[in-house]
Amino acid sequence: MSVRRTIIGATSKPKEEQSNGHSVRPAISKVRFGGLLLASTFCLWSLSMNVSPVYAGCCEEGTKEVFIEHIEEYTATGNTDLPGCADTTQGLYEEFGDAGGWSRTWYADFDAWESDWKKTSLSGGEDATWADARDFGYFCGHGNVGRVRFTTNNTDQRLWNTDTGFADVDLEWVTFDTSNTLQVQPGAAELDTWYLNAFQGLHLLIGWHDSPLDGDTGGEFADEMIDWGFWDGGGKKITTAWFSSSGGCTDQDDGTTQVVMAENLVHYDDYVHGQGSVAADAAPDGNYWIWSHDC
Repeated sequence: MSVRRTIIGATSKPKEEQSNGHSVRPAISKVRFGGLLLASTFCLWSLSMNVSPVYAGCCEEGTKEVFIEHIEEYTATGNTDLPGCADTTQGLYEEFGDAGGWSRTWYADFDAWESDWKKTSLSGGEDATWADARDFGYFCGHGNVGRVRFTTNNTDQRLWNTDTGFADVDLEWVTFDTSNTLQVQPGAAELDTWYLNAFQGLHLLIGWHDSPLDGDTGGEFADEMIDWGFWDGGGKKITTAWFSSSGGCTDQDDGTTQVVMAENLVHYDDYVHGQGSVAADAAPDGNYWIWSHDC
């Protein structure tokens, strides 16, 4: 059984958008390898891997950048407020600041827009200016299967998996700290849709199969990823930090399931810039990897 740290102020509200459900697309065949699920959207089973580590200290353009958004106030949409998102996002923001050398952008509530994550090729999409212009993206708020919920009509209140197209500019890693957004449904059809759209050079897409509690997930996740001093600890691989009982599983019930998707197997071992090696970008080849983990 996992050890769970309790943070004062954590609530039992799940980060799940109230919904009448979401359609499931036709299943695509999968092959399972020892607990790792390799999905092929084009029925191609070979992996194209580039194992050379690059950008260990920084990044392509010489600046380490993180894009952070959260929404706490959801009452107007008919969903519960998420006060924990404000606290955990502040913790994540501060951890990247303590690491040094990171340019940080943080928007909250009505300033957090769907268009910031929507691919620029779609009407109203501005991800090339915002999320995709950074290296690490994090959003905390409500969600549901295949989508994330916002509160303004910029351009609308839901970011669907078909709206995304990450890393054709810069982005390597995205975390949606939202309910059910990466839910593994029968046939994993929604994850196939995430892969076909979001992975345009993206290394990792990180999130939840289940509904996480509104606790200090993001702040402790960042604390595990980043080692900024002798007594700090941290400095772990991104996936290790997410799956850690003192990282991404903080404040969560035992058995709450997390999900990580990767373009190539080597991306599982990525660190954030400045903490360790980062595998080279890879063009989408129709194959992706899925890991699930129970807190």
